[in-house]
Amino acid sequence: MTSFQSAGCRRTMGATVCFFLAVFGACNGFLGVAWAQQASVSMKLFDASGRPIGDKPGTVPVKVTGSVVDADTRQPLPSFNVTTGTQDRARTGFDWAETNRMSFTRGAFTVTLAKERLAPAVLIEADGYLPQCSGPIRGTETNLTFLLKKGSGPAGVVLTPDGRPAAGRTVYFSRLKDLVFLDGLKLTPRKVSSRGRSTVTDDAGRFSFAPDLDAFGVMVADEAGFAEVRVEDLKSTPQVRLQPWARVEGLLKIGTQPASNETVRLAGAFAPYAYYPRPLPPYSMSAETTTDAAGRFVFPRVPPVDVKLFHAPKVGRAEGDLIPMTQIINLTLQAGETRAVTLGGQGCPIVGRVVLTNYSRPINWQDQVFWMDSLSPEPPDCPNFDAISKEYHVAIAAARTLEDKEAAQTRYLAEHDRVARQLCAYYSSPAGREYWFSKRRYFLRFSQDGSFHIDDVPGGKYQITIDPRELASKLGPLKSPVIALHRQEIDVPEAPGGRSDTPLDLGVINMVARLNRGDVAPEFAVKTVDGKTVKLSDYRGKYLLLDFWATSSAPAVAETPDLKETFAAFRSDPRFAMIGLSLDTDIASVRAFAVKNQLDWTQGWLGQRSESDVPDRFGIESVPSAVLIDPEGRVLISGLHGGAIKSTVDSVLSDAPRE
Repeated sequence: MTSFQSAGCRRTMGATVCFFLAVFGACNGFLGVAWAQQASVSMKLFDASGRPIGDKPGTVPVKVTGSVVDADTRQPLPSFNVTTGTQDRARTGFDWAETNRMSFTRGAFTVTLAKERLAPAVLIEADGYLPQCSGPIRGTETNLTFLLKKGSGPAGVVLTPDGRPAAGRTVYFSRLKDLVFLDGLKLTPRKVSSRGRSTVTDDAGRFSFAPDLDAFGVMVADEAGFAEVRVEDLKSTPQVRLQPWARVEGLLKIGTQPASNETVRLAGAFAPYAYYPRPLPPYSMSAETTTDAAGRFVFPRVPPVDVKLFHAPKVGRAEGDLIPMTQIINLTLQAGETRAVTLGGQGCPIVGRVVLTNYSRPINWQDQVFWMDSLSPEPPDCPNFDAISKEYHVAIAAARTLEDKEAAQTRYLAEHDRVARQLCAYYSSPAGREYWFSKRRYFLRFSQDGSFHIDDVPGGKYQITIDPRELASKLGPLKSPVIALHRQEIDVPEAPGGRSDTPLDLGVINMVARLNRGDVAPEFAVKTVDGKTVKLSDYRGKYLLLDFWATSSAPAVAETPDLKETFAAFRSDPRFAMIGLSLDTDIASVRAFAVKNQLDWTQGWLGQRSESDVPDRFGIESVPSAVLIDPEGRVLISGLHGGAIKSTVDSVLSDAPRE
């Protein structure tokens, strides 16, 4: 599904803006551990409930046998390890389930894997040898031979800032999904993810690690300084020279006054795909301090890299996975420098009040976090995944065999890797960095009556997002059901002299709680692609299917065959009608798509997401999404997708009386 905010270059961002919250969990591989002592034992993996994974519905057992020999002598290796995994969903590589690492002897092994949508694979490792991957295993029974070459892993020497060998220093080794946590005001490495490795330099500052297929880089952070080097750079320059720490000191202001006893946080700043094929940097910075009586703060030890500084206001229950962010400043620090900054104190305040209807329970507005984000012009040269995503969804929808689906997946991963590398280059360029690091975010501070204010907003274009949720849910605030959704673009004028105390008043924002089964569907009147007007009330007395979609959404385009099949099956039934509601920016593209693909049902055009409140009033968060309305104008079911659309309509009409 495609988020309404996924437009243009924003499609590359995902949830990157909450980068400092991301923590890598367990690998997306098979659960449980397969037990083995000898190579002749058949292996089977088990899930958390103790059931064999190969017996899970939708999986196919794959028997893999193999021999592992020395590439030079062709002699069986006396001992080695086998790790299972699956194709990675976001790159041309594999996710290895390290909890399933198994030891074998005498150069032979047998394992039973589970083949699902993503192809399985095995990784072979042995002391003193370079690791080797099987590649995707397509068949259900495979006999493989691995010729392992002798070799060593990443190695180098750590030097102090003045060039002397640094003995006794901890060096952290990162693979594609390892993460080192730098915590506290001194950003000291506190812990390493379960996959992480580290070693200590010898008297000459030397270090080494075992070979690893997913090796990414090494990092050192101690009293003398900070250094991060990628593995490919170690091959040509094995020296890791520590850089002196930088220092950041500053002043936090709210309006014209210094803000005392407020929290200021520091985290890493990075552009999307800057560390590709890693999704994030190999380290996560998290430091916070409290301003003094004069509003001043200091971060005494900061690595000379890109960092993000922001005010984190105290709100409600302050859920750990939703940290308020406002007055963000991105800094590129140099080794040993002291940087002075001021947060806030510019622009004007913004005020408003939310009135929520069609919802009976009280909402604690102060326990939730809502945002206003800056809107920057989309760079015309920024790569995106639109074309390959659309091609993939169309190919998957058209696939009739498992081989067709696997071929579509392989093509997509290769194309994804190509575009991701283009994005890495773009965001490493001056223009890409300037675009990304110019983004700003502000926090809406709510009162319990639904009124809110935003402090110190400079002039520019912004989008407010207000999405109160059912916090009683055990899913947590990020995944809890949305009660209502409101997005609004606003233009904030430049304040005379850069500062004004006169607020920009947004007035009352009326929000309607998302529709549930039995709720009356809200009336609308929208323009059609052929210049007419279509209203919801025109279809009273019929079962009406509303399809929210966009030609720019690959999943929506991929759902076209399901919609055509539904309309073809019921178009002659006088009890049924169907309307498409497009959220494209250009009506001509909708008209052309409808003609080319023979979409014979009525096509309404809502325009871009910010220009219509119809999706909000129907509780539509992303497209595609279909809603079925009964003859009395009440919601029968929402969130229909794919093949469920036709089967649901068929079931409803089968039980409905005929005219």
